[in-house]
Amino acid sequence: MDWEIVASTGEWAGAIAVVVTLFYLARQIKDANEVARGSARQAISQMNIDAWSVSIDSRVLSLASTKAVSGDELSPEEQGNYNRWIIMRMRFVENAFYQYQAGLLSTDEWIGYRQLIPFLVGTRSPAHENWKIAEVAFSPPFVSEVERVVSLDQGQAKASL
Repeated sequence: MDWEIVASTGEWAGAIAVVVTLFYLARQIKDANEVARGSARQAISQMNIDAWSVSIDSRVLSLASTKAVSGDELSPEEQGNYNRWIIMRMRFVENAFYQYQAGLLSTDEWIGYRQLIPFLVGTRSPAHENWKIAEVAFSPPFVSEVERVVSLDQGQAKASL
C-alpha cells in the first residue's frame, strides 16, 4: 500500500469536510440572521402597538365599534379611537405577514391571521376608507397583500371581534 496515496486521499477528504462545514455554518448564520430580523421586527411592532394602546380609551372604543358596525356616525373622539385600534390591529397582521414571508410562520398560521384583513379593512368594513389613508404607514408588500386579500374576499369577513 502506497502511503502517499493514503495521505493524499485523507487530505482530499479533509478539504471536502472543511468545505461542507463552511456551507453548513453559512446556512446557520443566515438562519440566525433571519430569526434576529424577525425578533427585531416583532419588538418594533410591539412597541408600536403599545404606543397606540395607550392612546385608546376602551370605553370610547367599545361605543365606536358598535356604532361603526351599525353604520352610525362616529364623533371625532370615537373616530380617532377606532382608527387607532384598526391601525394597531393591522400592524399586528403586518408583523404576522412579515414572519410568514421570512418562513417563521407556517402557511396555516398565516391563513388564520390573513382572515382578519377583510374583517378589519375589507370593502364592507367601516374602516375601509380609513385604511386607504393609513396604508402609507405600512410596507408596500403588505399593502399589496391586503389589496389582494380584500379583492379576493369581496369584504366578507371570516373573523369576528
